[in-house]
Amino acid sequence: MLCLATGTVVQVTEKRPGWQLLDIAMAETGRQEKAMSFADEEYLPGEVLIVNTTAVRLQLGTGGYHLVVGKADQMSGCDLAPGKWGHVMKMRYSPWQLAVDCVEEQESPYHELFVRDDLSLEGTPVLIGELHSLLPVAVIALKENDPAAKVVYVMPDGASLPIALSRHVHRLKQKGLLTATVTTGHAWGGDREAVTIHSGLLAARHVERADVIVCMLGPGVAGTGTPYAFSGIQLAEVIHAVSALGGFPLLIPRISFADPRQRHLGISHHTLALLTRYVLWPVVLSLPLLGDERDGLLGKQMALLAKGETGKKHLIVKGRVPNIDRIARMEREYGMSFTTMGRSWQTDAVPFQTAVLAADHLSAWRAELARAFSADPHGFSSPDTFARLALFSTKYEGQP
Repeated sequence: MLCLATGTVVQVTEKRPGWQLLDIAMAETGRQEKAMSFADEEYLPGEVLIVNTTAVRLQLGTGGYHLVVGKADQMSGCDLAPGKWGHVMKMRYSPWQLAVDCVEEQESPYHELFVRDDLSLEGTPVLIGELHSLLPVAVIALKENDPAAKVVYVMPDGASLPIALSRHVHRLKQKGLLTATVTTGHAWGGDREAVTIHSGLLAARHVERADVIVCMLGPGVAGTGTPYAFSGIQLAEVIHAVSALGGFPLLIPRISFADPRQRHLGISHHTLALLTRYVLWPVVLSLPLLGDERDGLLGKQMALLAKGETGKKHLIVKGRVPNIDRIARMEREYGMSFTTMGRSWQTDAVPFQTAVLAADHLSAWRAELARAFSADPHGFSSPDTFARLALFSTKYEGQP
């Protein structure tokens, strides 16, 4: 199903870099509806646009927005996404394919960096998560713990492709909480573009000099109620890439006690499927201690992960859940509401508390991680390195 229609611009109601929201009068119905555009061009009242209406027709989670394809009668060969050296195409062979300035390609000033075959993440901690809605609390916590830390967001292509769709990324950069962004695969629009998640992570470390990398899917994930088809499966590739490149992967488990779907009660079946079936190397994850009967369910679910096969046993580090007063203060200072899966932190605090706990863990470990990796900058896959890092499970039990 691919539905296209025409509409006439009424007004531009909101605009930020790489993204615009328009009111348009639809030719077919005469109704005034909303459409998003990712083009760097001006829209004037009365101009006729071609828009993609498919998602709205299917009543999908796009916020009720159509997507602008282009101007119907005034296209003049203009460049809507100008670049400097780019020959790598993203969204290849789609009507909106575009050339971007990838850090790795031959004309890039960073090309020689990526020719090296010994490039490593040098033990850089990478905070990994499925839900984009948890990005702000994770980043804010990292910056609260170390205001001087350079935090770089790496966005894979398992969900939305244009990073400009994310209000959170725009807000975090506006407030100086994110140093830079990197879009990988077919995702596009970051401060740096990369062909793969591997080179994107390396760009975050060596081009943007990240102290901490945050890698979460963009907004707009897909799920099917099965353990085989959900966007979060891509995080297995992220975990493998971080490990292979000598970084430290810490996963934020997806946890909720307010989701009405049984498969997402406690630790989501997404996280359990990811870690029991698809992740082929150990990952560290933070488990919140809630101090009530919910800990029993989380403990039973986590026991499945702690009994993995040799070489696939995950390291679970527990910590006292952050106080909700801290989440409330973060939201006030951030200036935008925190919601996940349509629920506020007041309704479902645990997802946000889990993300903050993971960020606090990384902040507490950074100095020790640097020492652990100093002898072998490639080495999270080293059994000895993992054994040393496993000491965190006792040293930091119940913290912060």
